[in-house]
Amino acid sequence: QDNASFLWGHEWDVFSNIVGSKFTEWFNRYGPVYRMKGAFFHPDILVIADHAAINHIMSTNSYNYVKAPFFSPVVERLIGRGIIWSEGSLHKRFRRLMDSTFSPAKIRDMSPEVFEATSNLCTRLVQHLQNHHGEATIDALSWASSATLDVIGRVGFGYDFKAGESEEADEIKEGWAEQVIAGMSPTAFYAEVVLRAFPILLSLPVKSMQAQGRMKVTMDKLSRRLIDSAEASSFVEERKGVNFLATMCRSMFPRWELGPYLTMTVNASGEGKMTTQETIDNVRAYSIAGYETSAMTASMVLWELAKQPSCQQKLREELVKLGREPSYDDLSSSSELQYLDAVVKEGLRCYPAAANYGRVALEDDVLPLDTPITTPSGEVVTEIRIQAGQAINLPHISINTLESVWEDGQSFRPERWIEPNGLPPKSKTLTSWSNMMTFSMGPRMCLGYRLAILELKAILAVLVRNFTFELTDDKVEKRYAVVLQPKVVGKEGPQLPLKVTISA
Repeated sequence: QDNASFLWGHEWDVFSNIVGSKFTEWFNRYGPVYRMKGAFFHPDILVIADHAAINHIMSTNSYNYVKAPFFSPVVERLIGRGIIWSEGSLHKRFRRLMDSTFSPAKIRDMSPEVFEATSNLCTRLVQHLQNHHGEATIDALSWASSATLDVIGRVGFGYDFKAGESEEADEIKEGWAEQVIAGMSPTAFYAEVVLRAFPILLSLPVKSMQAQGRMKVTMDKLSRRLIDSAEASSFVEERKGVNFLATMCRSMFPRWELGPYLTMTVNASGEGKMTTQETIDNVRAYSIAGYETSAMTASMVLWELAKQPSCQQKLREELVKLGREPSYDDLSSSSELQYLDAVVKEGLRCYPAAANYGRVALEDDVLPLDTPITTPSGEVVTEIRIQAGQAINLPHISINTLESVWEDGQSFRPERWIEPNGLPPKSKTLTSWSNMMTFSMGPRMCLGYRLAILELKAILAVLVRNFTFELTDDKVEKRYAVVLQPKVVGKEGPQLPLKVTISA
């Protein structure tokens, strides 16, 4: 490996450069598996892009690999003890109980709420442009965030965030912005390193942690208010299948268990029903996880389309040719709006929200390898023996774009999803959705991926059909704070400015 800092190892290089760039550089130089020095005398970290090893860690033996001890309290403070926080048997239980909540039928039921939110986004943006003589520079991330929060309010809580302008929406957005700004600073790197070494310090009043707590309180307030109404009224029956809080409530209150939308009741092992707190934690988990992640991807895709006007125009022509607003069936198919489907897949490949994925081995294990590696002693090996406690990093953004797998993988090129032989051969594919790590894989695969894809397609369809996006003079780069974030060089916080006009 490259020379490492005595105190900060290779981790400062990873943090201070564009997200994924150092991982990709080292994969290209050393191959799909290497060790890097941890900061503050942390043991070496095994960094992996080898597909056989990834399949083993994420699918074959996934419950042997858990979040680092210091990271679990951070997740709990942000989203509670839900499915994202959980490990082992508790995670298996949550996944069994929640699986049908995000079935294709449930997503279809939620689609009118998604379309209502994206229609509101279009109306608000038209009004904004009319107030600015038909042209304006907007923060695409902020506008997309308002839309995704609106969607999450509707399909998560059955609650109207009023296009991201309600008091609760402001609380959530402000809390998120505070923690992201804090997470982008060098102080965040040093704090993480120290907290990893001394987890007891997590109880201190760190600013970004307090911001996480405020978001959690707001989500709790909404969830409890609606659960109380479910106990006392016909809330659950009236909101049949529309939002996943109502779906979960039907598993909690016996009088609704005979309804046609019954889900999450007693499973095969007898571990049935979530408690009120578990329900709140899981609704919150999917709400927070789905809020900024989809907004980030949507805004980055708009940025790519602004950089490539021919791609933007090609997508607009496909949407206009449809002759109407896309339906759920249009957006759930990969053939009806083929170029939109390709644009969304390419955006998810290039801009995975969880750009890095860290795990720690619970027990000794043996990782199989697709690509044999040569050890420093000169031995060629086809498997790696690891010990309990070994830290592992799967950098999703690098795995998704490696040019040894994806031809011109660093480039945003939707056509690869349509052209003959545009995708990697099966010998180089993962068992994940569309051969990418964006939604993870195996037991840890995101249950809400269908909703995320529908949301992205709906947002991009309404925006690209009705508006034209152009670049500004700002230099945008990718940073990582909680999730992948666009940042303007020289300015504070996440943002993505674009020039917008109403399409002719």
